[in-house]
Amino acid sequence: MPRLRSAAEILRAVPPRDRATLRRFGLDLDDPAQVRFFVAGVRAADESIAAESAPRSSQGRPPSPR
Repeated sequence: MPRLRSAAEILRAVPPRDRATLRRFGLDLDDPAQVRFFVAGVRAADESIAAESAPRSSQGRPPSPR
């Protein structure tokens, strides 16, 4: 499983234009409570993407016949 990204890494990856868009939708990345919510969502998405891209054999299912 990939390493867990830190909150600081996640926040540094959000460009100013995207921060402005998020703020228009009511998510202020300067508010600590909203940052925790945003980071938790990004981490959940990271885990989901990692699970989807993992080889089938590591997901507990037999590999598909070819």
